[in-house]
Amino acid sequence: MNSIALQVGFKDAVTDAQQVFRSLLKVMSEPGVIEQLDQTDTLETLCPAAFSTCLALLDSTTRIWLAESFDNDSVSKNLSFHTGCRLTRDVSEADFVLCRADQLPALSQLKLGSAEYPDRGCTLLVQVAQLSDIALPGATQLTLQGPGIPGQRSISVDSLPAELTRYLTERPDPFPLGLDIVLLGGDAVIAIPRTTVVEVN
Repeated sequence: MNSIALQVGFKDAVTDAQQVFRSLLKVMSEPGVIEQLDQTDTLETLCPAAFSTCLALLDSTTRIWLAESFDNDSVSKNLSFHTGCRLTRDVSEADFVLCRADQLPALSQLKLGSAEYPDRGCTLLVQVAQLSDIALPGATQLTLQGPGIPGQRSISVDSLPAELTRYLTERPDPFPLGLDIVLLGGDAVIAIPRTTVVEVN
């Protein structure tokens, strides 16, 4: 392991990991709610929220696929060192896919889980330019409805790719199969699980 490429992860390993995990549970159970993840610094091209999320979710039992922007020695060595996760070049076997909004893989290739084990579907971690619960100029405005949402919630996502927007609005996979989506921008995180109904405003 090249120690020069290593960067400090959580400054307080136990407390920070617990805080991030609680925030991720909250955004998954309350789609559209924004939580701030500032427990780490930026790692190369990874924003703080993305780095923190990886540190909290990945472990030695998980396989992650990295898109081109993140597929470098610094990111891969740090994730492997801090979490013990396994890197894969085969996106179809990945438990987590980490990509930038403009480098989304073909969603049809990702694991969807099964009727017996829907939890084995892939979680898609997408780093976008900016997230907000108020309208951002030029951004995609989404309205969310479903479990964990009293009525509806609106979010604004800057640089949301068209393919992902279609997936979220059309939901082509038969429930309970499907992808859980986590959007990350700066130190902000929003989740859109497969149970959420999405409309473009």
